[in-house]
Amino acid sequence: MKKVADPQQVTCNNCNAANATGYCKDCGQFLCTECISTHKKWALFANHQLKSLDEVATSQLKQEATLTCSTHNKKMNFYCETCDSVLCRDCTIGTHKGHEYDLVSASYTKHSQDLEDSLNLVKGKIKALKKVMSALSEREGEIRERGEGVLEEIHNMVEEMVNVLRQSERKLTEQARKVTDAKLKVLSEQVKSAEMSLSLLEDVENYVEQSLKTGSPQQVLRSKKQMMERMNGVTAEINVEELYPKEKADFVLSKDIKSLHHIGDIVSYSSTALQQCRVKKIDCISPAGKAISFSLSIEAPDSSLLSAPLSSLRCSLVPVGKGDQPIRTTVTTTSTDPGVYRIQCSPSTNGTHTLKVQVYDVQLKNASLVIPFNPYLDNITPVRTVTELKCPWGVAVSDNDNLIIAEYRGSCVTILDRERKKVKSLGGEEGSGDVKFSTPRCVTITPDKFILVTDRQVIQKINMDGYRIATVGQEGSGPLPFSNSVGIAISPISGQVYIADKDNDRVQVFNPDLTFSLSFGSKGSANGEFDYPHGIAIDSQGLVYVADCWNHRIQKFSPDGKFVGKFGTEGSGPGQLDSPYCLTIDTAATSLVYVSELGNNRISVFTSDGVFVSKFGCKGSDIGQFYHPKGLAFDKDGFLYVCDYRNNRLVIY
Repeated sequence: MKKVADPQQVTCNNCNAANATGYCKDCGQFLCTECISTHKKWALFANHQLKSLDEVATSQLKQEATLTCSTHNKKMNFYCETCDSVLCRDCTIGTHKGHEYDLVSASYTKHSQDLEDSLNLVKGKIKALKKVMSALSEREGEIRERGEGVLEEIHNMVEEMVNVLRQSERKLTEQARKVTDAKLKVLSEQVKSAEMSLSLLEDVENYVEQSLKTGSPQQVLRSKKQMMERMNGVTAEINVEELYPKEKADFVLSKDIKSLHHIGDIVSYSSTALQQCRVKKIDCISPAGKAISFSLSIEAPDSSLLSAPLSSLRCSLVPVGKGDQPIRTTVTTTSTDPGVYRIQCSPSTNGTHTLKVQVYDVQLKNASLVIPFNPYLDNITPVRTVTELKCPWGVAVSDNDNLIIAEYRGSCVTILDRERKKVKSLGGEEGSGDVKFSTPRCVTITPDKFILVTDRQVIQKINMDGYRIATVGQEGSGPLPFSNSVGIAISPISGQVYIADKDNDRVQVFNPDLTFSLSFGSKGSANGEFDYPHGIAIDSQGLVYVADCWNHRIQKFSPDGKFVGKFGTEGSGPGQLDSPYCLTIDTAATSLVYVSELGNNRISVFTSDGVFVSKFGCKGSDIGQFYHPKGLAFDKDGFLYVCDYRNNRLVIY
């Protein structure tokens, strides 16, 4: 930047005016306001510095345009604070009459100071960020250095583990050889006994056959008694059953890895010991196309897991009450899960099955297995829709099979009869009873047949005729107040009421009389934390499932709010979730968890352990499509009801 003198002390080189306001690059002259307009490459003085040539070139047209008012063709010497624009004198008494304005020079001084103050904040941020960048660079070096150190530690640790494993290999090899030699020794003694007995029998056989061939009848008859006594004596002495193998090839590697120094033992099971084994655990029942797969483990008498060879293991399923034809299975295992066997089969139905397991020639005690879903259920199709609803949010089914629907935009609760025809509305402009709703969302029915409705900051308890029984809650974040209540469910075990308090990122629990009991959860993404929790469902054991909407997952809790597990990750693929909103559990049939997803506009189905089963629906308004599905419920006949919120309808599957 080129320094110039104070503009108050410089005269115009063109007309000798006392106050030069700018500088022309082409002719090198200092110019006043009048003369500067005749020059092309000029620049105003600012902070006693000449603007750079680049700035002059880019701002030339703007400066030329603002020197003269386009309406009155007069100099623009004023600045309107009201309109944030420069004016001529005629504008101040015309279109800008009554506005707050001042001379450009005065306004410039004031506003340039404001810009300087803001610029200082920017400079401060730049300085702070440079410190951050320096700290990040330093931390990067520390992390890389630590990473190299950890790699070396890993290498040393693995070398040590390999040495220990080699020692364990030598120990197990010695054990296996000892067991093998001991069994072979017993077998060798049996072989010797069998060979001696066979030789003795063959000698007798040869003697008798030779006598019959070469002896005369008189000689045979004379020796008959002696030969009979000899044959009877030999056959009586030899017990063929005792000569069958006493030792079985039933010794296995028990892969009970307790430590690096103990990775298993060679164990030999007798038939008596095998009879004491039992199926210990059945886990991870999951669909595999038209088939299912699950895992099981077998507990030995010493409480270790039995690791029998696959060739010795037989497994079958028999559906209970649906015929006694066994279902063939395929058994596999892996070296990574010692003692755990993977079973694959193709059942024709869901429900309870008897699991039969045989090891070698020993049948273990039967176990029970429940297949929670129908593997032949490829898709689900709607059977009916109920229209003319105003943004249905929540749905519940009463004991007499009526439907209770919360209409968000209708500010009412609507009741449909068994034929799914409208009986009446509670609340709203023309509804029955005295209850008034703000924005009703989710509904549930108490054991004594009252309706609970989440309504923004309160919970309303009403009867089936629309009369208010009680109102609980207020806006706030302490115990009892709500900040947007949504999902609601009642425990079939305790009768307690669980409510999702979404803007407070928690679940509140009330006693059956609606007195406060406890709350759990806080803002976050760790286990037990929430980000916008919505739907709630409770299974037959009292476990609580919460749709953790913006964490894109389902969390499972014990009745007292302790974290149990979770499933779902963000996405649109099978088993992934995008903004799960509401959920329900088919407790009467399969115990499957059905989840409505706002982001994916579909329903996803999981087992109670979070194993993905199926999904249906996509965005749209046609049959089988959704636009922001929300509330879900099952009736006693197994029909599923889905609140298709934006399509203003209820879909029945």
